[in-house]
Amino acid sequence: MNSKTIHLNQIIIYMIGIVIVSLGITFNTKTALGVSPVISLAFNAAKIFHVSIGLATFLYYVFLIAIQFLLLRKNFQRVQLLQIFASFLTSFFIQGFDYLLPVPQSLLTRLIWLVTGIVLTGLGASITVNMKLIPNPADALADTIGFVLNKSFGFGKNVLDFTCTFLALALSFSFGQGMLGVGIGTIIAMIFTGRVVALCNPFSEKLYNRYVLKSQQIIG
Repeated sequence: MNSKTIHLNQIIIYMIGIVIVSLGITFNTKTALGVSPVISLAFNAAKIFHVSIGLATFLYYVFLIAIQFLLLRKNFQRVQLLQIFASFLTSFFIQGFDYLLPVPQSLLTRLIWLVTGIVLTGLGASITVNMKLIPNPADALADTIGFVLNKSFGFGKNVLDFTCTFLALALSFSFGQGMLGVGIGTIIAMIFTGRVVALCNPFSEKLYNRYVLKSQQIIG
């Protein structure tokens, strides 16, 4: 069987990763301590223009895909348009979790939710990336930025985080909303989400090797 063949286990685990990362993002947005940089612009747009967080996230992800196209031009592969489908799924689950989860009241609960959100986001991101299917638009854009600038993915991620945070602040201040969506939680998420991903990668790689590679070998 060709190594590029998509296996059912691969899709199932990828979907689980999407659900986990969506839950993590939602926990993060509920804390009122500042959301992660990568979702800050969508969060502020949702609050300012009074649209659902799910819709704002979907439009934001499509915007990121468009930027990838502008940066890559001829190097942009049509298969990358599948990111739109991944964006829809993530936005759908974020909207569902946003409806289900209450807003925590105490500072202690908000801090617990912040940590939970970072852990879940990192775990979910690690799982989806290691399933080698459709990349998250934010991760794909970070990779594109690194490619265009002849730098690493990590450098591209830092550039994207800074840009998203700057644009989120510019949007909120333009509408008189101050530091809306940006706070101590933003800084904590910026520092630790990547580290959680790194810690979870060995686990996610084992999932891929055990439930995807071995299944392909058996079928092949």
